[in-house]
Amino acid sequence: MLQEINDHVSKGAFKKVAESKPSASVVVRPEEQPIGLESTIEKVWSCIVDKDVGIIGLYGLGGVGKTTLLTQINKKFSTTPNGFYVVIWARVSKDYDVGKVQDRIGENLGFSYDSWKNKSVD
Repeated sequence: MLQEINDHVSKGAFKKVAESKPSASVVVRPEEQPIGLESTIEKVWSCIVDKDVGIIGLYGLGGVGKTTLLTQINKKFSTTPNGFYVVIWARVSKDYDVGKVQDRIGENLGFSYDSWKNKSVD
């Protein structure tokens, strides 16, 4: 058997034997079990798949379930066929820095920091 392996090694081209695992198109986040959010999840999902909707805004007081809702929507991207190649979770707080948000999104898209470091945030 060792001789057979040596024969294969001597005849083969083994410069590259494996590819890097592609990054996940959706990073599934830890979740809480939502209670009573099913209809809201479906409303938001129908807006996401609607070709005429360009932006969806979710707002509300702290603790009403915005993050839980988005976590469920994020999970739905990984389990339901859709036309998106990648889903990026970008958390933007009240005192956000546009450049940092852009950097995080760029990293998820595979852009190197050098490709835009001299550009304005506008």
